[in-house]
Amino acid sequence: MLTIIIYLLFLAAMVYWLGMESKFEFKLLNLNDHSGPKLEDWLKRFNWEKSNLTASGVQLPKYKFYSEVVEILLSLARKMGGKYQDALFFLRQGLQADLQSEKKLKELLLGTVLQIAFMIMLTWGFIIGASFLVEVKTKLSFLLIILSWQLTGLVSLPWLIKHFRKKLFEDVGKLWKILFVLKSLNKLPLSRSEILTISGAVELEKIKQKNLQPIVEKLLHLCQKSREQGINSEDELSALMKELRFIETWHFELFEKRLVTIKLILMAVFFLPSYLAFIFNLLGDLLALM
Repeated sequence: MLTIIIYLLFLAAMVYWLGMESKFEFKLLNLNDHSGPKLEDWLKRFNWEKSNLTASGVQLPKYKFYSEVVEILLSLARKMGGKYQDALFFLRQGLQADLQSEKKLKELLLGTVLQIAFMIMLTWGFIIGASFLVEVKTKLSFLLIILSWQLTGLVSLPWLIKHFRKKLFEDVGKLWKILFVLKSLNKLPLSRSEILTISGAVELEKIKQKNLQPIVEKLLHLCQKSREQGINSEDELSALMKELRFIETWHFELFEKRLVTIKLILMAVFFLPSYLAFIFNLLGDLLALM
């Protein structure tokens, strides 16, 4: 009876966990982050003619670095006047590409979560079924150990995913922000030094990811040349953005492989041993009765 109660409680907890939209685990996995689509919708609806930029700040959905770039453009519009519709449209194109990548990531993450949840429920279904078939009472303390071990693996999943997302995509995001700002402000009547300051190009030296170094070095050289000679570098910026998009796609594929590895490790360390431990414990109890 105690085994059934534990299983039902665990099943209810799993259903509740999978149904949450803004709780701890799903927030870390970003499975229900709607700020990106909201920002895209805001960019669709924004109209320079009808907006009153000088009266008050514009409420923006916060999504990655895209919101920061929009805020920079709006701030310049308040100070200097003018319209930046082309820049916003260009930014929106990048946002749409980003949302497509995030959609694929969410599908992968959700699939991993469901597979692990299914593995856990299968394990406990076997435990309940075996307990009824052989009529052997498994110690409650042993079942709680199995449950605790599996929950440890389940809770570690969001932290592992957050770690690899940060490792693979954080520096990519910094580069995108700098490139988008430089591209958007390239034709404005501002000094090159001022544009580089607004873009945060000084952050380039903090990017240490090895496979991003060729882009970082090219962009540093481009910034230096732009500061010294005031050269319009739109073609070079476009080329660097294409190169960064290629690397970002490769990072997505690498993250997918990491996700498969994480799933296999969790199953091998936390879930399969729990299943085997119950079988060995059950066999030991049966042998003791013989």
